[in-house]
Amino acid sequence: MEQMRNNETNAASGRSGPNVMLIVTGLLIAFIVVFVLKNDHETEIDFMLFNWTTTVRWSIFIALIIGIVLDRTASIWWRRRGRRKAEEKANG
Repeated sequence: MEQMRNNETNAASGRSGPNVMLIVTGLLIAFIVVFVLKNDHETEIDFMLFNWTTTVRWSIFIALIIGIVLDRTASIWWRRRGRRKAEEKANG
């Protein structure tokens, strides 16, 4: 009887069915797979001292990684700067 009550509560609260985040994640993964498979054209990267022939997907992936590293570095710097200013304000 206890188990039946829990099932009734879940159905009544609208919690039955697949999780929305699971569906969104599945769609995102599907879009990423299609994007990677479609972008297999070769391209040449000419950057300062080197030339490199690669596919579009790898060049986008490398640009994404560089962007993430720059974002993390800037956010760490910004937080440290804020803490330093707060400490100076508290001490001075």
